[in-house]
Amino acid sequence: MLLSAFPSPQPRLPLGTLGAEFAIGATFLIHIVVVGFILGTAGITPFMELAGRRPGGNPNCLRYAHSLARSMLYLYSFGATWAVFAVVLLTGLYGRLTGTLLNLLLLPLTIAFASFFVGIPLLLVYVYGWDRLDHRLHLAVGFLFSLIQYLFLFMIVQLDSFALTPGTAVSAAHAMYSPSYPWLLLHYAGGTLSWSALVMAAVAVWRVRRASTPEERTFHTWVARVTFAIGSVFLMAQPLTGFLLAATIKSSSTATFDNLFVLNSGTMFIGQVVLLAVVVLGANLVFWRHRGQVSDGGVGAGLTAVALLGMAGTALPAAVIPSQWVALRYVALLIAFLATAVNLVMYLRQVRSDSTGGAITPAVGRLMATVGVAALALSIYMGVVKENAKLPCGITSGTGQNSCLLSLHQSAQNFNAPAGTLP
Repeated sequence: MLLSAFPSPQPRLPLGTLGAEFAIGATFLIHIVVVGFILGTAGITPFMELAGRRPGGNPNCLRYAHSLARSMLYLYSFGATWAVFAVVLLTGLYGRLTGTLLNLLLLPLTIAFASFFVGIPLLLVYVYGWDRLDHRLHLAVGFLFSLIQYLFLFMIVQLDSFALTPGTAVSAAHAMYSPSYPWLLLHYAGGTLSWSALVMAAVAVWRVRRASTPEERTFHTWVARVTFAIGSVFLMAQPLTGFLLAATIKSSSTATFDNLFVLNSGTMFIGQVVLLAVVVLGANLVFWRHRGQVSDGGVGAGLTAVALLGMAGTALPAAVIPSQWVALRYVALLIAFLATAVNLVMYLRQVRSDSTGGAITPAVGRLMATVGVAALALSIYMGVVKENAKLPCGITSGTGQNSCLLSLHQSAQNFNAPAGTLP
């Protein structure tokens, strides 16, 4: 009766193609940020608790693990509810594309969403059983919850990787083994752990400024140093997994590669390199200034300068670098990250020995906050670049050789159900 009151065919929502893309894009970006933070904290929390519970462990680790567990509990229901809202928008505005993907990837998506039935009870037991369960049992619950969250990631990345590089056949079986899957999974997982930890370091710096007691100030200073170190460690692997992902896309889906680096998203990579440079150079400045400009004998300044030159070489426009010398760009990026890695090792040694023992200087605090914000912006921006690379291309139903399931026009079409199908 309700359906009969609508005209047939039903009119499109008054958003237009561009408006629909902005509506879905903004909604999914909010959801991805929340879920990414949950994944990052889920990967860190049980290891932090383990470090606190072992003999001679730092009590700060245990306190921080408990606070991370509570933050996951507060965000979990919001992230799941927002996901439902995002999927409803996607289904309404791009019904044919959504239905096609759901049919092809029904098994992994079913496993992904069924994981909530296990993850939610585990999280509740983990948070509310903190001081009630045996320590070993509680740790087991924490690691199992973390495993469930990354099982969700393992399944949901199949959807994204299949849209990038569907392989040689359009079927449910082949959809689970698209060529870009392993590198995209590693890139996602490492990036999530990196930016979430760097953001937590920025939040800790803010908490240091608002601390009312010396004990609170000392604790949040420790959190800022340790989480910044964790985020920086996972940052080191991102260029390698990103390069392998790009190489796989180039060999598996020429249309997506062209959209990614030449056509639609080509100019957007300028912004991506700028954000990456802010993160890398900001991290080097934190490592150097944290140790002191004099105490390290100028090594930090030299390493930071090398990283600056390497990122400048990475950002050189194509008109400057001849096509036969394009490998120089990758060499420059490698040099920048090697210098950053050496600087990071020196920072890790100092954090481990806690040789500073004092407060984080205002300059270092501002640098940490800048790196955290830039890392979050870089993660979101890279997602926009990747999604933009999928839009205009299509895939033939017989071979599946191109990078997208449907053209943009086709994906915006709704299913036309035969008469009598709907109640």
